[in-house]
Amino acid sequence: MALAATCVLTFPAPTTAQSLKPEALLGHVKYLASDDLAGREAGEPGADSAASYIAMLFESYGLEPLGTDGYRQSFQITTTVSIAADSRLMLRTSRGSLELELFKDWVPFNFSAAGSFSGRTFQAGYGLRSEDYEGLASLEGPKIVTLRGGVPEDFDPHGSGVDPSPRRKATAARDQGAEAVLITVSRLQAPQPGDPPHGVGIPAVQILESEEILAWLKDDEIEVLLDAKVEPLRVSAYNVVGRLPGRDPALADQLIVVGAHYDHLGMGGPGSLAPDTVEPHNGADDNASGAAVLLGLAEYFAANPDLRPARSLVFAAFAAEEMGLLGSEHFVSNAPVPLENVAAMVNFDMVGRLREGKLQVFGTETAEEFPALLDSLDAADSALTLSRIGDGYGPSDQTSFYARDIPVLHLFTGTHSEYHRPEDDWHLINAWGLAQVGEFAAALIRELGDSPDEPTLVKQQRPQVAAGGGYGPYLGTIPDFGEVEGGGLRLSGVREGGPAEQAGLQAGDVVIEFGGKEVLNIYDYTYALRDHAPGDTVVIKVRRGDEVLELTAVLGRRQ
Repeated sequence: MALAATCVLTFPAPTTAQSLKPEALLGHVKYLASDDLAGREAGEPGADSAASYIAMLFESYGLEPLGTDGYRQSFQITTTVSIAADSRLMLRTSRGSLELELFKDWVPFNFSAAGSFSGRTFQAGYGLRSEDYEGLASLEGPKIVTLRGGVPEDFDPHGSGVDPSPRRKATAARDQGAEAVLITVSRLQAPQPGDPPHGVGIPAVQILESEEILAWLKDDEIEVLLDAKVEPLRVSAYNVVGRLPGRDPALADQLIVVGAHYDHLGMGGPGSLAPDTVEPHNGADDNASGAAVLLGLAEYFAANPDLRPARSLVFAAFAAEEMGLLGSEHFVSNAPVPLENVAAMVNFDMVGRLREGKLQVFGTETAEEFPALLDSLDAADSALTLSRIGDGYGPSDQTSFYARDIPVLHLFTGTHSEYHRPEDDWHLINAWGLAQVGEFAAALIRELGDSPDEPTLVKQQRPQVAAGGGYGPYLGTIPDFGEVEGGGLRLSGVREGGPAEQAGLQAGDVVIEFGGKEVLNIYDYTYALRDHAPGDTVVIKVRRGDEVLELTAVLGRRQ
């Protein structure tokens, strides 16, 4: 529970002059993490209010707007599916007909396609083995498959390596030739915002395992009438983007992007580590804290033109990071500035819980100059202790930039037990620590922006592990989690020296088939990859522009 709004906050006295004020930064966090914004789910009113707040402040600081509508860079996202109230599911046997009630007895999964089918069903048990589908191919009429949810009592999903989730079962049924699939569940889970569909391409519905319904489903002669009227729910989301010109006209065309996402998980649901809790997930640390530092830096550099770096600064508050880096991926794919002019990107994600002065910096090996630069900043700032992680890829927005060959640094104060839970609220933020991170970042940005030479990109090669080490197959692709018209998985990039690059895969390729299996989305791709072993040779079909190419890759071993 958050502290009462009337509490008095005190901060340790600064040992040096502070240009980013703890009180101001915490004020941004308190607004963004307020219950009124209901967890800032991308595409929901709370996130729109957060975008308006950030845009208002960018304007008050005097930043140049870089959006498609003022400071807002609008893009479309699919947050879930909508289900028409006249969708129907009826069971028919020699005993008669049973009409199931939508949302009480059955409901389409969020990954369901629309479709109408009528006919006998093929009962494939739990659908965990290919043998469960023997005879499906010879079934006359529509191939409607009924599956039991979960696993048998004597089945060990961990030891078997089999994924018994409804999505995996529906995908396997589709790959076996099913045209529609019905899966029994112990509890219905209606589609909800924040859970992008990534559809399986066939109607897929869940049926409540009541005693009455199960008795009907056990009839070998059962027929169904299914009319699943679903469609993707498309809404607008907004990056908020502004620019401050550099101090030196000779370098002002070159840019440093300063970024942080401002969205979070809304009222919970997908992504929440308290999935049965329906209440605001305010995300004070994740990532109102990063957005607060972004705003503090924008205000600081705008108010102090003499301290502004030679290169120009682009401040970008990203939407829909929690749905798969969608905002930052849209930014780099529809860049409001020339990407070739971006010298580096600095990202803030979860910087509000500084403890014992320990700050983690990711991406430290993405440019030749970064280790020495951090050495000098580390020596100058005795209040912080830096731990360094070289990799430029990770589950935050810097990945979208590094995949476009831009050196990146990502600042992070560590995870905690409130991560992705309602308890991540403003009263747990270390406001003075937030200002310390901001001060360090200001010095970092000045150094990046004033250096006469741009950082020298280092493309990182993932080392391959000898036989017997590591686990699972490795290809070395960086997926784009956004939708692709016509289906498939678009690649944001490939790892330097990895099997994907050696096979000829490139950023922008859309994977449509992997090892003979259709790929409609990230899940299909992941399942197809997991069905192979390190050392396997697989044929991968991709769309590249107007061409369809077949590329052959030898899978490595994941570390």
